[in-house]
Amino acid sequence: MSADASPGSARRARSEQTNATDEGPDAVRALEFYCGVGGLHFSLLRARPNGDARVVGAFDINPNACDVYEANFGTRPIANSLSAVPAAKLDAFNSSLWLMSPPCQPFTRQGSQRDASDARSESFLRLLDVLPALARKPSYLLVENVVGFETSETRELMLTTLERNGFSHREFILTPRMFGVPYSRPRYFCAAKRRGLPWADGDDVVAERTVRRAPPRASLSHPKHWVPRGYEDDLEQAEPTEATVPRLKREDGQTAAQAAAAAKARHRNSAPDGGDDASAREGSSRTSRTYGVASLRGFLESTSDASWSEHEVSIAELRKARLSVDAVLPGDRKCNCFTKSYGKFTKGTGSFLVESAFDFKAWDPLGPEPPKRAREEASVRPSVDAADGDDAGAARARDAEHTRPPRTRYFSPREVANIHSFPATFAFPDRITKAQRFALLGNSLSVACVAPLLEYLLNDAGEE
Repeated sequence: MSADASPGSARRARSEQTNATDEGPDAVRALEFYCGVGGLHFSLLRARPNGDARVVGAFDINPNACDVYEANFGTRPIANSLSAVPAAKLDAFNSSLWLMSPPCQPFTRQGSQRDASDARSESFLRLLDVLPALARKPSYLLVENVVGFETSETRELMLTTLERNGFSHREFILTPRMFGVPYSRPRYFCAAKRRGLPWADGDDVVAERTVRRAPPRASLSHPKHWVPRGYEDDLEQAEPTEATVPRLKREDGQTAAQAAAAAKARHRNSAPDGGDDASAREGSSRTSRTYGVASLRGFLESTSDASWSEHEVSIAELRKARLSVDAVLPGDRKCNCFTKSYGKFTKGTGSFLVESAFDFKAWDPLGPEPPKRAREEASVRPSVDAADGDDAGAARARDAEHTRPPRTRYFSPREVANIHSFPATFAFPDRITKAQRFALLGNSLSVACVAPLLEYLLNDAGEE
């Protein structure tokens, strides 16, 4: 697939977006900010499959992301900086829905957490500043960001701006595991609509400034929409604590891991009704609930020898990262978040797939390499040795196991896209390298989380 397009064709596409007049009076016209490879666009298409919603404009300054977006949607995003975008330019789109996934680095728990003072927050703050000046304000907004945003100064500025401009809002922290997808990627969401437009679950005044930790009321919240065909009946219950456990800002000198451990301890010790002080300070509704989660097997391209070879993680890389390797089996029901550095670095960038269970932390990578015969024995003799009570044989097998991990590989870019619930039609232009594909997907979002939110947000029927 080629992503090449002439500047003239891109300009024509943008002109067609802004001047389209063939929609019905209730059609949703979306403006997509920080569009990346199109996760928000795909989510809108899932939420409104009948063709009554379209993206009329998209913005992104990453040329690789723009190439992928154009290849999949036929229009090239506008590469202008949002830090100086004039109100008149945004008014010209006549959009009814704003979709926003602003930079997350100012709010990540492992980062410096500079919040609104971080230069990367400037463009989002600019959009908040320009909202009151618009002659044609959108009727709906959806904002996505990392966990940590919910305790930020920028979030307070955003909610205040929305309230002053006549919007009601609902906040969520969701993870794909709540929708049946075996993927731990908790994210903050804010859904807002003009006051007077009803919410599907009624006008709950308590909902304002309360972070919900459960899926919205929407048909797309059911796992059947996100679990591959043939795996719908193989769900196991799990509590996605990555989203259900409130986390406050880190205390001085506290690491991200220590903050997470403290949050889980509070969660275990809190009252069943969620009345603990930590939740009250965060303004969150505590939810202790399990969800049916599928195995990874249905999201994989192949477990053939060729796939293990093509995406192999070298022994040298495993040695360096052995204490932090997150190794999962095809039958497991959770893998960790893939970051933009997946495939480039091995430590803390996402899960690896292994052929068999293995304790990497107990592995001695500096131990002697067993001779070939010992490794062959290890693969066939453990059950025989155990049956015969051959302690020496079992010891040899353990030694071989601890010296040589099983085959280990990266998830492929297509598999990462599957786990993000991107459609089968999603594809990369040939010129985009594997490292670039991982980076773009790591900066993307879960369609399984966003599409139900958009269905919920755009449903103005009110509570039945």
